[in-house]
Amino acid sequence: MIWKELIGRESESVLLKTKLEEVHRFAEAIGIPFDDRVPATYVGTLIQANIPGFELLPGMIHGEQKITYHRPLLVGDSFMYKRRVQDVYERIGKQGKITFLVIETTGKDLAGDLVFSSSSTLIAPAKGETNEESAELSGI
Repeated sequence: MIWKELIGRESESVLLKTKLEEVHRFAEAIGIPFDDRVPATYVGTLIQANIPGFELLPGMIHGEQKITYHRPLLVGDSFMYKRRVQDVYERIGKQGKITFLVIETTGKDLAGDLVFSSSSTLIAPAKGETNEESAELSGI
């Protein structure tokens, strides 16, 4: 499988402070009223932490997002977060082989307590593979 060697790689930790203006703009962008709280999906925007050897490719799409909060994230909170490649797997679909990458993001407050964890699945078509090769792999 492609990218299997990325499993377990993680970014350096990134320090972030939630800023009123940024959270307000995010709420407006997703079409919800701003009420001085951080929207639940805000942590899905945390992509500044680069994972060595991994980069987004043309044609990749976002497939799924799961977010778990262990306490509320508030405007003005500072926290450290990092991203990690949790899994890489392939499936054969109608259009051929596709690769799924599961990226985990965890955020901790400055005392080291877990604030949130997130799992995001990215989907990429296999590079340079024809549908005939995919059919052979799937036994079709």
